[in-house]
Amino acid sequence: MFIAAVIYLAMVLNVAISPLDNTLNSIYGLLIAYAIVRHQLMDISVIIKKTLVFAGLLASVFAILILPTLIIQEYLLRGAGFKGRMIGLTISGIIIILTMRRIENFLINITDKYLFQKKYDYKELLKTFTAEVLTVLNLDRLVDLTIDKLSDIIKLISAAVLLFDDDKQEFKIAASQGIKDPSLTLIRPDGIVTFLEQTHGYLLRKELVEKKIFIPDTIKDIMDKLNAELIIPMVLHEEVIGVLSLGKKKSDEDYSQDDLDILLPLARTLAIAISNAKLFAELGKTQAEAAQREKMAVIGTLSAGINHEICNPLGIARGQCEAFLLNIKDGLYKDKSQEDLLKKAQEIMTKVIKETDRATAITKKLSGFAKPAKGEAEMINIDKEVDEVLGLVGYELKLEKIEVEKRIEQGLPSIFVDRKQLQEVLFNLIRNAGQAIGEKGKITVIAKQEKNTISIDIKDTGSGIPQEKIRELFNPFFTTKEPGKGTGLGLFIVRQVVEKNGGRIYLKETKVGEGTTFTLEFPASVSQEARVRA
Repeated sequence: MFIAAVIYLAMVLNVAISPLDNTLNSIYGLLIAYAIVRHQLMDISVIIKKTLVFAGLLASVFAILILPTLIIQEYLLRGAGFKGRMIGLTISGIIIILTMRRIENFLINITDKYLFQKKYDYKELLKTFTAEVLTVLNLDRLVDLTIDKLSDIIKLISAAVLLFDDDKQEFKIAASQGIKDPSLTLIRPDGIVTFLEQTHGYLLRKELVEKKIFIPDTIKDIMDKLNAELIIPMVLHEEVIGVLSLGKKKSDEDYSQDDLDILLPLARTLAIAISNAKLFAELGKTQAEAAQREKMAVIGTLSAGINHEICNPLGIARGQCEAFLLNIKDGLYKDKSQEDLLKKAQEIMTKVIKETDRATAITKKLSGFAKPAKGEAEMINIDKEVDEVLGLVGYELKLEKIEVEKRIEQGLPSIFVDRKQLQEVLFNLIRNAGQAIGEKGKITVIAKQEKNTISIDIKDTGSGIPQEKIRELFNPFFTTKEPGKGTGLGLFIVRQVVEKNGGRIYLKETKVGEGTTFTLEFPASVSQEARVRA
């Protein structure tokens, strides 16, 4: 580059440097040839674009450098003749020598940053995937992160992850960016699926073209719809569970062997991460089903206990009606006027309605609580929901002679959660607190606001939790209850439900023999509209 600059400068200043010019041009040509071979710059479209842009920038910079020399020659050394031109040339040469490397680096950086994307760092790709992507257990989040990070680090025009759907027996796009057909699905009769499953090998468009390998139109069509240059199968235990599709690089560079050496193992590791995420989701589903079965068993127990609560109002209603009819039959009301009898009947009917409403409310709570949650969030009043739950579990606690105290801060803001799921969480924690007490004790439900957070404490005077078991509390299938009295699903699922509703749960304090306090925290909400705007 320096040699070219000197020749260009000499031409501008009309200085003859023959016979060195031919020699320098030859050396320059050899250096260019070496650079092409050394840096694999054989893609002529990339060479032309980079050369034109770089040459334009270089000419602009050198014009700025040469301008002072021309001014010096024109105004300060006008009468100096050849000597003046040599002095000007010397000054320009010194300026170029001192600034050439900095100018070159500056131009390379500008060219790469604004006109061509830099070659990505393999270490950055591996580090990012190890730390931020492969540890994610939510499947949707995992595939979205995969596309985002690959596109950002490698500078891709397009990318897609297709996952195999066991139910429909097809590959569906789980996440994508820049592809032509996001609704594309691949089935086993497709040639591309057959190739991937039989060979576990990759498809690289340029490689297929260079080797003159026949590409069926169906495969061409799929690659076009995915806007793909490179397709890699994600293989786990000899089974293709997904497909990774990568489009062109924004730098116009081809996928090299170095790229394949890093992307092929990455796809295999990604297959493991996807499998783990699927297993975790399946585990969550299984646990949710088990929790629902456990809840139904609890409902059966509660129904037996609440039977008295239901039968009592119904018995009162029946007794009122029977007494009225017997009194009429025995003639106790024969001295009463029709107006008095009507008034008496109205009083009895009012009592009957009140007692039947009471029984109906209890049965509605039971049936409503038994239904699975829909996952629909709404504005919830904590005071009201605590009352609903205590109405279900309260009778069981009374039988165990457990006192319940409710301390809800006045004017507490609502929270935006699923009503049914919040009831289930409160029910689980309050019932666990009652079981920890056994007989005779106290449960305190405290709700208050701290800045923009609503906290709910469930405090009991039970047996407490041993220090060595605290770390395992929220693990699946862990329980402190006696064998046969619990599945260990409670706190694990409670945490999942709470986090799904934007909150968190933690053990606030516990002491063996004195009791335990669990705390729920949710963001305070003034209104649903305010939450949506936020």
